[in-house]
Amino acid sequence: MYLVTTAEASAETGLSAWELRRGFKQGIYPAIEIGRGERSKRLRWNLDLLKQAIEDQMRKGVPA
Repeated sequence: MYLVTTAEASAETGLSAWELRRGFKQGIYPAIEIGRGERSKRLRWNLDLLKQAIEDQMRKGVPA
């Protein structure tokens, strides 16, 4: 499993870093928190899982 930074995930998906972090906090986008303490934690993203979550969110808004 290869993990990327928020900046790399943002560049790869086209979503802003703010949107990725907000989606993580809301439980929409999967990520791993790395580090100790509240201020030093960083997010790392598995691009395959992230892209799948984005596709799932897109499908939610489309009527069947």
